[in-house]
Amino acid sequence: MTKVKRWIGLLSLLICVLMGVWIVQDNPLEVPVTLLGFSLLKLPLGIWLLAAFLAGSVLSYVVGLPSSLGQKAQCRRLRRQLVLAETEIKKLGSESPKN
Repeated sequence: MTKVKRWIGLLSLLICVLMGVWIVQDNPLEVPVTLLGFSLLKLPLGIWLLAAFLAGSVLSYVVGLPSSLGQKAQCRRLRRQLVLAETEIKKLGSESPKN
């Protein structure tokens, strides 16, 4: 299963790279960009589009990271509680009933 995930990831990466090359080739017009009053480099529009997409992806990942880490911590805590509950059930089940 790990090899399948690795191949799917590599295939996805290859598709993204090819689409990026395609976007850059289809948008060769060099445009000046001004960001917060600062003039940036004059680069092809395709590069600016890819940079904006990449910045949005990274920002989305960073914003979602605390939530993801909190969920992982909660999952670990609940697994520990489950193990404790299962050992308690086994302990109670192994005791003979007292009459």
